[in-house]
Amino acid sequence: MSKLHLIPVPLSGSDISQICHQAISSAHNLRYFLAERSKTARQFIKSIKHPLAQSEIEVRELNDEDFIENKKWIKELVSQNQDLGLVSEAGLPCIADPGYNIVMYAHNNNIEVAPYPGPNSMLMALMASGLNGQEFSFHGYLPRKKEDLKIKLNEISKLSASTLSSQIFMETPYRNLSLLESILNHVPADLYLSISSGLGSSIQKIKTHKVREWKSLNSEYLNDVPAVFIIGGNRK
Repeated sequence: MSKLHLIPVPLSGSDISQICHQAISSAHNLRYFLAERSKTARQFIKSIKHPLAQSEIEVRELNDEDFIENKKWIKELVSQNQDLGLVSEAGLPCIADPGYNIVMYAHNNNIEVAPYPGPNSMLMALMASGLNGQEFSFHGYLPRKKEDLKIKLNEISKLSASTLSSQIFMETPYRNLSLLESILNHVPADLYLSISSGLGSSIQKIKTHKVREWKSLNSEYLNDVPAVFIIGGNRK
């Protein structure tokens, strides 16, 4: 039976120490990969010292337009009893990342799915936030239009306040400060805001304060750095 390996990738650069030996060993045995971007995937493949030359490794990109072609490709590999790997841009595949439809295709076609432990910025941020890790929701990227963003922030703030649950989201790094400004303008001052930036890197910072306290803090360090935001209720 063919197998789809879900291979984690370091959160920052080429720090392979973040990836378990089992995942690297499995990747070494693969010559076919699916990835969001082939360039990033090949950098990872090179960093783990894959025994095959790059010219012998095939990497296909994940996108909606090529989904049908990718399914045909996977079907052909399965007919040859070949395994393949699915890699993320950073962290765990399919968690706040594309690829879930490939995994569902595998389940529907008797292809074994093999996940491996690895870093995940969402869970690392929650773990280090001091906020509720029993009840939480991940919203991905919030709306960009100011009015839509205001409505969404009001919605998740009410949810946090009433249930004490943690509401997790992220933003494109260059828009971090703009998002923070909207949070400070529209989220109740007594709720908590945790921001984890640069996770897994030398510039990692993790801070949790009430919204009112963030208003007096220097947040310029967030500019253009990958970050995870969490709004949480005040557990008295």
